[in-house]
Amino acid sequence: MLDDKIMELAKTLVASYEEAYQLCLPEVERIIKYQIKDIDLIEHTLDQVLNIYTDKGFYLFIRLLLYYRTINLGNAKDYLEILKEDRREEYDDFVKTLKKIK
Repeated sequence: MLDDKIMELAKTLVASYEEAYQLCLPEVERIIKYQIKDIDLIEHTLDQVLNIYTDKGFYLFIRLLLYYRTINLGNAKDYLEILKEDRREEYDDFVKTLKKIK
């Protein structure tokens, strides 16, 4: 039945995003904890995390992006623009949260 196949596909997708998150989390934490300044590594990790379409993936991306802006503000702004284009609703929520903090 089509509904069963769609549900199975959805479960597989959610599991894949969770697995990707679990793989990226230690790398993001390591970069931030040890203040790694390797731009290629950081950008590669940002690219990977940006593809995790879950709330946890989004917040992991933001954590790394906030760290990255202390190293390369111009490139961090470029990643923010990518986020704005690819995930508009989450970007808008992020901007609202920042405005509340200020």
